[in-house]
Amino acid sequence: MRGSSMTDIGEFNEKLVLQTIRSSPDGIGQSDVVRRSYLSRQAVSLITRRLVADGLIEQAGRRISGPGKPHTLLRVVPDARLAIGVHLDPAHITVVVCDLAARPVAMVSLDPPTTDPQADIVRIAAAIASLNRSLGAMHMDADDEVIPIRRRLLGIGIAAPASLDATEGILRNPPWMPGWRDVPVVDALGAATGLPAILDKDTNAALTGEIWSRHLGSAQTILYVYVGHGLGSAVSANGQVHRGGSTQAGEIGHLPIGRTSEPCVCGRRGCLCLYTDASVLVDQARASGISMPDGDGMTAAIDALSAEAESGSEAAHEIIDGHGRALGEALRILAAVHDPQRIIIGGPTWPALRTVASAPIRAALGEWLSGPGTVLESSHLGDDVGAIGAASLFLEQELAPGTGASAAP
Repeated sequence: MRGSSMTDIGEFNEKLVLQTIRSSPDGIGQSDVVRRSYLSRQAVSLITRRLVADGLIEQAGRRISGPGKPHTLLRVVPDARLAIGVHLDPAHITVVVCDLAARPVAMVSLDPPTTDPQADIVRIAAAIASLNRSLGAMHMDADDEVIPIRRRLLGIGIAAPASLDATEGILRNPPWMPGWRDVPVVDALGAATGLPAILDKDTNAALTGEIWSRHLGSAQTILYVYVGHGLGSAVSANGQVHRGGSTQAGEIGHLPIGRTSEPCVCGRRGCLCLYTDASVLVDQARASGISMPDGDGMTAAIDALSAEAESGSEAAHEIIDGHGRALGEALRILAAVHDPQRIIIGGPTWPALRTVASAPIRAALGEWLSGPGTVLESSHLGDDVGAIGAASLFLEQELAPGTGASAAP
């Protein structure tokens, strides 16, 4: 975070103060920072002076609260640091530059991944360079003598479907992305851009984006379900996303939901993917005589199905309703397993499905919704949640207390 080196405890305290200030976007007094961080007044004073000098925070006016002199408010400078998010989705590649609040300041959508990963890496690197030039953003090492206060690039977060090796930065066998098996995407994109990069599942990225951008409380257990070509889930507790022993937690496509049907490719029956994969919905639509676009990708096909449902097509409505019933049953099971206070549904195809699918989901979750303080909602980050979440991954790694820089340049 700074040009000079810090001990582990000093770095933790600095991140803690920054996070405390960041969680109050309208400004927070130094005494409240002391109270919330449990650090001494002297420590907070020294840290805030350093953060002001680094351009990360600024004064945000004064507030009068009772007798005595007004309190000076502090707030984060949102564009003091920027992070890049890259979402490798079978439908498209999205590249976004986000500020410290995880708000997109520049974005571009590229054609879907091809069977030539190296060529795709070149495309992504070119898009990153173009966005950075348009913003005047720069990446500089921490020991550089001159560091611009505004628009300093931290690095790249990459979100992709499982399976992957987050530690090694390698995509192992992502579904619907032929040619990307065992691709060392972190090393490749890092070499092409000169920026440090990290990799995680798109579901974990999406949930990280929700938590980071909305300052969701760490006391909550949150269940996130990602609706795209397939379904995936992520769970956070104590403010941390649970990734499992090999970053594969949340693979729910083969979750049995108690139905009998044709056997799944895994050999079992009743797997969730048999009722919720986007390709299944499109095949059902075509079998029902609903016109589906050719060659425009799965997201466009789901949009067309939704448009048919909104135009009064009973067949289209029933197909999407069936998706909602199956997803609702899966969420009922997952809610019983994880006991969340909040369930968030998002992903690239969810906006098109939510109007019809929400009702059967709510019906399936009736008992859970009757519990105290439970919240069922759609993602606040929209279609681009994967890319925004990817940028949030890097912001969290670099700036959140309790996390360390493990990215490889």
